Amino acid sequence: MDTCQSSPILIIGGGPSGLTTALTLAQNGIPTRIIDKAQEFHKASRGSGLHPRTLEFYRFLGVAADARRFGGPLMPMQLTKLPGGIKPVAKWKLFEDIELTPDRPEDMLFLSQYLNEGIFRDHLSKYGIHVELGTEPVAIEQDVTGVTVSLKHAGVDEVEKARFSYVIGADGARGSTRRAIGATFEGETKETDGQVWADVEAEGVPPGEWNVWADNGKFSISMRPKSEPEAFHLGIIGQDFDPVDLSTDPSKFAEFFYEKTGRKDIILKKIGSLSYWKPNMRMVNKLCEGRVFICGDAAHVHSPTGGQGLNTSVGDSFNLAWKLALVHKGLASPDLLTTYQTERLPVIAQMLQLTSNLYMHIVDRQKGGATRSVSTAATTTTKDATGFMKWRNNSLRQLEINYRWSPIVFDARGTNGLDEEALKAHAYSGYPGEPVRAGDRAPDAPGLVDAKGNETSLFEILKPNTHTLLLFSRKQAGGSLQDIMVVASASPIANVMQTVVLGHQSLPDAVAGAGVYHDKEGHAYRAYHVDEGVLSVFIVRPDGYIGAFVDDVDGLQTYFSRIVGGSSS
Repeated sequence: MDTCQSSPILIIGGGPSGLTTALTLAQNGIPTRIIDKAQEFHKASRGSGLHPRTLEFYRFLGVAADARRFGGPLMPMQLTKLPGGIKPVAKWKLFEDIELTPDRPEDMLFLSQYLNEGIFRDHLSKYGIHVELGTEPVAIEQDVTGVTVSLKHAGVDEVEKARFSYVIGADGARGSTRRAIGATFEGETKETDGQVWADVEAEGVPPGEWNVWADNGKFSISMRPKSEPEAFHLGIIGQDFDPVDLSTDPSKFAEFFYEKTGRKDIILKKIGSLSYWKPNMRMVNKLCEGRVFICGDAAHVHSPTGGQGLNTSVGDSFNLAWKLALVHKGLASPDLLTTYQTERLPVIAQMLQLTSNLYMHIVDRQKGGATRSVSTAATTTTKDATGFMKWRNNSLRQLEINYRWSPIVFDARGTNGLDEEALKAHAYSGYPGEPVRAGDRAPDAPGLVDAKGNETSLFEILKPNTHTLLLFSRKQAGGSLQDIMVVASASPIANVMQTVVLGHQSLPDAVAGAGVYHDKEGHAYRAYHVDEGVLSVFIVRPDGYIGAFVDDVDGLQTYFSRIVGGSSS
């Protein structure tokens, strides 16, 4: 395999998708270079909601603790009447609270995107990787052995030509990488709608209040507190209403706020730079061409409803990076990289459809006014009910995303009678309540105790640079366990694989080259629906998805052949 292993991977774009890719590759020991055309790091609030699955990825990457330190929980929203009302007439949460369980331990976290990006840059600096600002590609030319990129540096006349093994475009909806691979960007733009946002400093708003004002069927005003004192993200959101004239003049923006809300008691002390955009709902027809890939907003844009943009972008990056690492190291065929597109496109398409439907609820359209509609929405307990600024679809947490149809997953039990198209139809919504299968998210399991009495959880063991061979075994498993270990140790990916043996009733016997743990509370056995009387083998991919469920060495070898070869056997 000619993998151009001496050349680094170029990442274009220093946003969440590019940074996630860079950190994942760095932890896999892959040389990378990351550039961004911006002259300075942005400090404006953008995507701020981290869903549970994204926080799980952050745990694997070792950045979750920092995210929690700077972020905060989802706070209630409150509606006041227009104009001039001060007393709230309804309170609710954008997303309903969920019960945390041992296998699903993460809740939603609010963290401004610029803080999020700063955390990733700090972690990347530990690997000697820094975002090169003021640098953008002006030409991308690829051949069978690599990619030549012409780079323009701000303030420098001479163009740099550099050679890379692969290029990843995380350069946003207006970036050039999408065009470099010839991808279409089909969908729609809401031409009659518009949104204006600003970071503001304000007095007169009690801490912890996320205020909303709504003009029935026309616009909403959202004022969400940020983590800093007296700091808010203030937005004017329209449907069949375009506040474009407010987007260039802070004084007009403030005048609109006061006129429509009547809240003279709120003092807008400082209004940061205004950002204006029209909602776009678009996605590409392909995610790669040869050695060039795109992810994040370069591949899909959508309304902010449901908070899926940043989270889906991180999912793209985490899916792609471990595959690139294997191929770059020469451990797998380049065919493996085509499964990035195979796995992610159905997820993106279904996410886009859901968020486009939710978009109709960013302003109140109930006859009789916002007060009635929000009050009704705030009291309903229907799981999939959706109302004004109320997102009630559990798929939005992205815990149900799966790849059961993927050509590189293998389940010895088959596909439960579903063909490829039927499986793809559940790519985003998943199979709630069903036992896990190959392609599903790997559940967490706390209460794992080693021979020294140290306690950990499965999510502390999983790493983004390692396949995990997860063996559920009786205390005396006999030759079958040893046979599995022999085949695993002979695998082409043996050097990037760890083995974990779990016992239910007690600590398993020591196994050379494996970590053994007592699943003392049975969380792992329950989450993986394992019969403790038989040997069960799961392989968890570096992105935290189950690559395979097998019960013998033949099944194990089938999975390895799919990963190494990049396609089904």
